[in-house]
Amino acid sequence: MAKVHSHYENLKVARDAPPEVIRAAYRSLSLKYHPDRNPGNIEATRIMAALNVAYEILSDPVKRQAHDRWIAAAESAQPGDQAPPSKPNPPPRHRPFEVDEEKWRQAFEPKKATPQGKLWLLWGSIAALVIIAFANYEPTPPPRGPKPYVATPTPTTPPAYVRPSAAPNGRPWPVSSGYLIGYQQSRNDGLSTVTIDNTRNDSDVFIKLVSLNDSKAYPVRTFFILAHNSYTLRQVTAGNYDIRYRELNTGRLSRSEAFSLEETPTYNGRQFSNITITLYKVRNGNMETYGLAEDEF
Repeated sequence: MAKVHSHYENLKVARDAPPEVIRAAYRSLSLKYHPDRNPGNIEATRIMAALNVAYEILSDPVKRQAHDRWIAAAESAQPGDQAPPSKPNPPPRHRPFEVDEEKWRQAFEPKKATPQGKLWLLWGSIAALVIIAFANYEPTPPPRGPKPYVATPTPTTPPAYVRPSAAPNGRPWPVSSGYLIGYQQSRNDGLSTVTIDNTRNDSDVFIKLVSLNDSKAYPVRTFFILAHNSYTLRQVTAGNYDIRYRELNTGRLSRSEAFSLEETPTYNGRQFSNITITLYKVRNGNMETYGLAEDEF
């Protein structure tokens, strides 16, 4: 079974990659091949066009499912198989009634003006009028009036959110910002730092740094930040990440845009990332935030 080249290969991601990985891969490759960074490079322009098409398909759940079905069909086809039949033509549209005036004249114009001929002419004219009337008939809409009433189901009101008295690890929420006890820390052999700015937010937040480097996203740091406070994560390994957090006053879940941390060797050491992410209530913050499902947190 031959593996076909698909949009996943163009973006250099696994075929089961989550949306965050696809978005991060597209952003990374766009920075490399964007025409503004490669003026006059025809090959870079061609690659950028392919990246745009691939991202358009894979970022849309419906288009991505259709693309996955195409991949499965193409890779399961045996040599010599015929191509799948094309979509059948739609049925012909109904044509309006047409009158052939010459045939009607020959059929109903009598050769002799006899009483029988006049009678047949009368019946023929009536028949013609009836046929024409039915051909051009347009039903009159019913008069306005009361219609059967269908009751709308009463929406179920979800239970009101109540801030949990304890953290997910079973311990009371910390009295200061920092890591939560009991959660494993990983990807901590780098030089980059990530500062989470919650200084303008009125709520404490339970927050995770999530790695997007593999086929599935997973948290690598789990911590807590007080309202009107900030916290810095240190020694983070270079790679692609996003921030996911719960506002403890309301229970609202949010996530940041995907971002990249980079480490680059220099002549006298290594250059590394040192970024600050402001949460959604900060005016003119440097990162957009998006809603998040419970099973994605």
